[in-house]
Amino acid sequence: MILLLRACLYIFAAALAFILLGLIADALYARRITRRAHAPDAPRGSAQPIRLNPAGSPALLLIHGFADGPSVFAQLAPAFAAAGLSVNALHLSGFGIPPPQMAGTTLADWRQDVDKEIQAIRAQNPARPIWLLGHSLGGALAFDAALRPENHIAGVVMLAPLIQVSRTRAPLLSPRQWFTIFDRLLLFTDTIESRLPKDLRNPTARNAYRTDKYIHRDLYRALFATIDAISPRAADWSGPLFMAVSPTDEIVDSAATKQFFDATQASRAQFYEQPDAGHVLPLDNGHTQLAQEIIRFILAPAAPPVSPR
Repeated sequence: MILLLRACLYIFAAALAFILLGLIADALYARRITRRAHAPDAPRGSAQPIRLNPAGSPALLLIHGFADGPSVFAQLAPAFAAAGLSVNALHLSGFGIPPPQMAGTTLADWRQDVDKEIQAIRAQNPARPIWLLGHSLGGALAFDAALRPENHIAGVVMLAPLIQVSRTRAPLLSPRQWFTIFDRLLLFTDTIESRLPKDLRNPTARNAYRTDKYIHRDLYRALFATIDAISPRAADWSGPLFMAVSPTDEIVDSAATKQFFDATQASRAQFYEQPDAGHVLPLDNGHTQLAQEIIRFILAPAAPPVSPR
């Protein structure tokens, strides 16, 4: 009996020591990441919106991805404007700023960002059709906004959209499962250092690409909330849909993206593969051809916009 009690005490002491060491490690990591995140040279995405050819038509609203900014469309935007489109690339709340300012950002904030921009564009010319184009997380947000009937969206373009996070770097558990575990265990760490690769095949574009490296975990919560909001609603869209993917995307699951595309009820649809590019399609190899494919799709004669069912 005494030996059993001793064994129980040893197990309890070991468990307590393990928990204590975990808390200490959490606190030290949080301190180190906070210091790095506040450094003057801490990597951050762009925050400057892009506005070109305001009198053009149709109007095209560009929505950037997670930890990114409007500059991801620096190559595509001029081509769209030259084709006669009015181009607006917005900046989503919570990105391109220090992590403490990211805290509290939710899917509702991103929805408000997109809807507010749509309203502003429509106020300039109520009769002009409005298309939404989004990259990665922005693709999911574009689809989400198009499903709101009051937005009266003419069509959607989704570039490497975030339908499901790739498991390339998470063989045992899914990225969401890993995040859920750490989100519950970490008490002191609010900011996470991103380890995602710069998934571009063009070396010049890859070296110039800048995104947020230190990200508040509230943004990850909002990201998974966005996935949950659109994943079951593919069949709710019946307007025009252009979708582009990279077959070797390391950030999003391209197979899940194709399944989502096939499940839509798009009145006019095109699925386009950019084989020599990574996840960042707007900047990578083939972006010139991609721009022309999108322009042709948008400007092709089409039936009047169909509201979501």
